[in-house]
Amino acid sequence: MIAGRIKKLDVVNRKGIITTHSGEDVSVVFPDGAMIEVAEPETMGTMGGELADLQEGFEVEVEVTERGADGDFPCTSLLCVS
Repeated sequence: MIAGRIKKLDVVNRKGIITTHSGEDVSVVFPDGAMIEVAEPETMGTMGGELADLQEGFEVEVEVTERGADGDFPCTSLLCVS
């Protein structure tokens, strides 16, 4: 799992850079089918979302698989915690 803040988000190309709490920038790709969960303000829980619901600066926890040949980590799920 990668925990950090969204530094850059490219919704069209389904890519992002997450800056970890230790300051490392990690490149992540969001394939079709990646589960995105965002904050649900009324219940203070989470609900299903889309990449377009995210913004640079949001705190996230990202589950990834092995780094691909392109250097990106494919995301299996993302939980927005801010």
